Amino acid sequence: MLDEEIVKELIEGKLDKPTKLFASMESAKDIAIIAAAFANTNGGYLLFGVQYTLGTNRVIGLAQDFKINSIMQEIPNLFDVVPDYEYGWIKIQNERPIFVMKVNKSKETILIQGNKYEMHENEIVKVEEKKEMDYTKVFIVHGRDNEAKQEVARFIEKLGLEAIILHEQVSRSHTIIEKIEEYSNVGYAVVIYTPCDEGRLKGEKEFNSRARQNVVFEHGFLMGKIGRKNVCALVKGDIETPNDISGVIYENMDSSGAWKLSIAKELKAAGYQIDFNNII
Repeated sequence: MLDEEIVKELIEGKLDKPTKLFASMESAKDIAIIAAAFANTNGGYLLFGVQYTLGTNRVIGLAQDFKINSIMQEIPNLFDVVPDYEYGWIKIQNERPIFVMKVNKSKETILIQGNKYEMHENEIVKVEEKKEMDYTKVFIVHGRDNEAKQEVARFIEKLGLEAIILHEQVSRSHTIIEKIEEYSNVGYAVVIYTPCDEGRLKGEKEFNSRARQNVVFEHGFLMGKIGRKNVCALVKGDIETPNDISGVIYENMDSSGAWKLSIAKELKAAGYQIDFNNII
């Protein structure tokens, strides 16, 4: 339960506890980041409706409306692990009520979409942590060719690995790029180029088959994140491939299935435990 006397002393500057003051309500994501930073350090308070003015803290209060309830309901979905916190309204004398959130220090590391934040000298610092790559999973990028996607995924699973297909993963209100960042901590990725779109240069008459734009984008993203040698570009059919991604080797997704042996060898070279008997 929130202690009104402690909150009053925080506002008056009589109590030395980590505290963040806000004249108005913040977004759910901003609040979650601050809460995570407090939880990863020594805990702290967030006071909404309190303004710092000329060396003193002034209570201006907040309107009690549905928006705040909506924001607070959204916050738990932003944590990878939800920290211990409580919140509520407190009225200081005759002023309008303020909204208070108390965050306790966590024994576990609290992450926001895979990112760790800490509080240093009352400032939020994003801690850069090197994530371990998961060598039991393979990230698969695909277009609209469901048959090709399923064939690659089932092959990966036959090798005893987990196929990570983005749309099958939980969204938790993340954007597409945030989902890619979260689920691509893998040792290897397979990008499937299939003729799902058509395009041509200005002035040309003939259209060429192309992969979807998301496939090309995710291909480049993955090369930057896990390294070019750890990404295989698998091409199905007669399709135009990007010519400005240097050093990329395109593997033909032939009907005979020779591509499977090539990918298995690449996975082995990347550090995966592969039993080649499972290819047959």
